[in-house]
Amino acid sequence: MKKTLLMATAIFAAVAMTSCKSQKTLSEAATVAEPSAAVEEVSAPITYTAPKRTAPVVQAGDRQEKVKTVNASDSGLLKDYNVIVGSFGSKENAENMKNKMVGRGYRAFIVQNESGMYRVVAGGYDTRSDATSVRDDIRSTYPTEQGTCAEAWLLIPAY
Repeated sequence: MKKTLLMATAIFAAVAMTSCKSQKTLSEAATVAEPSAAVEEVSAPITYTAPKRTAPVVQAGDRQEKVKTVNASDSGLLKDYNVIVGSFGSKENAENMKNKMVGRGYRAFIVQNESGMYRVVAGGYDTRSDATSVRDDIRSTYPTEQGTCAEAWLLIPAY
């Protein structure tokens, strides 16, 4: 009988040890993550490559010249596509035209090419479509200004 009692106790202890696992409450299970799910290994660093900047395209009617802004503070205004409303051999005449365009609401500035000509820029634009829209608007708004606004054109700086 002692053998049977000893055997029953051993079986009971074995069953009790294997079936009694600690149970987590629902709130504990939600806040504690399994270690294998929490750690994710990254095989290679992520790098960003900026898109290559394409050079502006020169089309018929455009001019490409090496130019520099007359006033250093205007250097940020020179863009890929610039609407030219006047070209002068005299800086004074260029200043007068620039002031006229500023009075009309344009962000005008002056550039000078390698030949010494002063170009009055009504505005610089990053896209051809913006520049041509402004150029065409200037041509239609000021059609009687011969030699200036009526003949506005695009300047694409050569670097």
